Amino acid sequence: MTPDARAELLLSFARGPRLLREAVEGCPAEALDFRPGPGKWSVRDIAWHMAESELHGYCRGRFIVAEPGVTIVPYDQDRWADTLEPGNHPLEEALDLFRLLRELLARQLRRLPEAVWGQSILHPQRGDLTLERWLGIYADHLHVHLAQIQKVLTAWRSSTAG
Repeated sequence: MTPDARAELLLSFARGPRLLREAVEGCPAEALDFRPGPGKWSVRDIAWHMAESELHGYCRGRFIVAEPGVTIVPYDQDRWADTLEPGNHPLEEALDLFRLLRELLARQLRRLPEAVWGQSILHPQRGDLTLERWLGIYADHLHVHLAQIQKVLTAWRSSTAG
């Protein structure tokens, strides 16, 4: 990846907190906890998933920089979601946690020397994970869930229509 392409990816990564906040704030309050079906996530669930995923992402990114070559422990996102009970936690905390972790790491990433971008960790299911590949995964991950939020809202609107 060229330094210019990486800079664009870093900008996308850094825009994440604003995009997530806008998506959540665009939801009517009564839609936040709507689940479109059994085993499906609500907007609140998605926001908390993003915060928890960012915790893992922050650690993974830091391992790549500070302890390249280590094997990380994967996590089961559904089990994490099932045990959190996001309805008992303020949505604002999820948004703040996501923002703080992403802003901190984006700032750190911008200052890294070129050589660090080729360092990697071992993910038991994904194999070798370089810092560049990690950044692409986490930048794209948000967009997957922003689309999911829109699908939940569409289902909610359909369920409340006439």
